[in-house]
Amino acid sequence: MKAAFWKRQQQIETLVLGHLGEVAKAIGFFQGSLVAYLRDHDVDKAAKLAFETHRAEGIADDVRREVEVKLLAGALLPSSRRDVLQVIEQVDRLANSAEAILDYLLFQKPEIPAELSEVMLEIVEKTGEIFSKVESMIGHLFRDLSRMHEETQAIEKIEGEIDQRERAIIKRLFKMDLDLARKLQLHGFVERLVEISDRAEDLSDYVDIIAVDRHF
Repeated sequence: MKAAFWKRQQQIETLVLGHLGEVAKAIGFFQGSLVAYLRDHDVDKAAKLAFETHRAEGIADDVRREVEVKLLAGALLPSSRRDVLQVIEQVDRLANSAEAILDYLLFQKPEIPAELSEVMLEIVEKTGEIFSKVESMIGHLFRDLSRMHEETQAIEKIEGEIDQRERAIIKRLFKMDLDLARKLQLHGFVERLVEISDRAEDLSDYVDIIAVDRHF
């Protein structure tokens, strides 16, 4: 049997995966909110789903703090404690990014040209794909480190696809006949929109290091 990340620590595993589940809910609501705004032009629905995003992120924070308390109480060896804390913190940042994106969008309510919103929706879809790989990657931490590389490679690939779409939007945006203030507003939104994938790649890089250090 291949080495698992945290041996005989069922309680920590349950909490970490529970936290991941709440972050998954936040990402799901986040995607729904963006679809409502970008495709359906339903700001009220987008706002309601943004509220659910915030609520799921708050529950995830509660679970994260519970993990921290148990680790500070002495669960796991020191090196494993550090890795658990780093992983759960980076997973939490994905939900934080989702909140920040929706806050930017719904506070400012920019009017987004259709030719840009189509590509933005592709980024939203790809963000869901990259998070599903994050879920698989974290699950493998507890079960089989030999399968980690497949997931981290997939995350890197999807992140590259999102980057390509980001560049396409920016290139198209600055060729459009819009005033500079609006261009900068939309550029700021696009920069935030890709933060989840950037942070997912950072997490996958860290998990790769864990796998190299611990796999035997």
